[in-house]
Amino acid sequence: MAYDLLIKNGTVVDGTGAARVRADIAIAGDRIAEIGKIDEGANRVIDASDLIVAPGFIDPHTHYDAQICWDPLISCTSWHGITSVVMGNCGVGVAPCKPESREIAAWDLTNVEAIPYESLSKGITWDWETFPQFLEAAQ
Repeated sequence: MAYDLLIKNGTVVDGTGAARVRADIAIAGDRIAEIGKIDEGANRVIDASDLIVAPGFIDPHTHYDAQICWDPLISCTSWHGITSVVMGNCGVGVAPCKPESREIAAWDLTNVEAIPYESLSKGITWDWETFPQFLEAAQ
């Protein structure tokens, strides 16, 4: 079986607390198909010699409530291996927010998070009022 992706010679740190191990990782579709010494081919091969291979990290404390409106992939975070984030945990955010409170919320983010008001006013569409509506808009 030819895999879609083969990551060769990486140092695997799996996040379970187990010792790191040098291994290959085969990917088929969107799933890890095999970990170990893999001799089969793949459509794409990445040489991970001298690199750590690990699952994506979860950032449990972020301030992306506004940024997700203009950067839905939260690009700078994924560049550093973060694959999941938690937002809205500081009590400062953009949802829920009634139309008459939007300017106050934007100025609050400017003062607390140091996000320029101009960026917020151009980047937030305010296509929501409730938190479920915000989640729908963010998808």
